Amino acid sequence: MKKIGLYGGSFDPVHIGHLLTATNVLETLSLDKLIFIPSNITPLKDSKLRATNEERFKMIKLSILSMPKFEVNDYEISRQSVSYTYNTVKYFKKIYPNVDLYFIIGTDRVRDLNKWYRIDELSKLVTFIFVARDSDRLEEIVEESEFYNSIKYVILNLPIIEISSSMIRDKIKNLQSVEYLLEKDCLRYIEEKSLYEISRNTRKS
Repeated sequence: MKKIGLYGGSFDPVHIGHLLTATNVLETLSLDKLIFIPSNITPLKDSKLRATNEERFKMIKLSILSMPKFEVNDYEISRQSVSYTYNTVKYFKKIYPNVDLYFIIGTDRVRDLNKWYRIDELSKLVTFIFVARDSDRLEEIVEESEFYNSIKYVILNLPIIEISSSMIRDKIKNLQSVEYLLEKDCLRYIEEKSLYEISRNTRKS
């Protein structure tokens, strides 16, 4: 049976850390395809988006041009509502009824997974991929609760990549180089659109 990974997030902007995580997940689990899904409004997370939905979608599209097994989908941003993972997974289950679906979440989101919208139904539709930054701590979280014994999950211990979208936005704001932190076509787009207060005339090399 084919396997498809779903990778949701703000991606404001999408960066090398996201791309390396997606690549490692794709190769480690031998997925047939991995789909990036930029969120509209993320529940249980207080964050204000800086780039528009269209700009975040475009940055992902530009960043994955060289990866034929990567796709980006606008399901969540086109709904213009709260981005509940249950609704998203249910949507993709209808599109791909005969595949195994996997959903990537980081260590920081694993802690509140039991609070996710309709988690009992969601857990029957998908296998979660816990991307561990600190494998021992994540194992502790999982072993301490009966909840995790009732869902399907895989723990992947991937290389620690200390990059975040907020860090990149701060660097841009402070006129610091973000070379190598973003895919080159994505960086070019940010420059052309002057996103996050960057432009070709202000960026330091």
